[in-house]
Amino acid sequence: MEKWFLVKLLTNDKGQDGSSIATYPTKDKALVAYHQTLASFHNASDVLFAVVQIQNYEGITTDSEIVDHRPEPTSET
Repeated sequence: MEKWFLVKLLTNDKGQDGSSIATYPTKDKALVAYHQTLASFHNASDVLFAVVQIQNYEGITTDSEIVDHRPEPTSET
């Protein structure tokens, strides 16, 4: 039986961890959830930083994207 994992490593704007792992029976279903998750995270005002990955049953990452809403560092001169 084929298994695919959607790994979400998430920190919100309050510094709270919202990480999770979900299991899917096919890569196609995992890809749909992957793209829906990324769209949601990119549009969410409370997501500070996230890594979203699809992994196969051996733990090999096949797709990965970072969502980074951290403010740009400022330099004082």
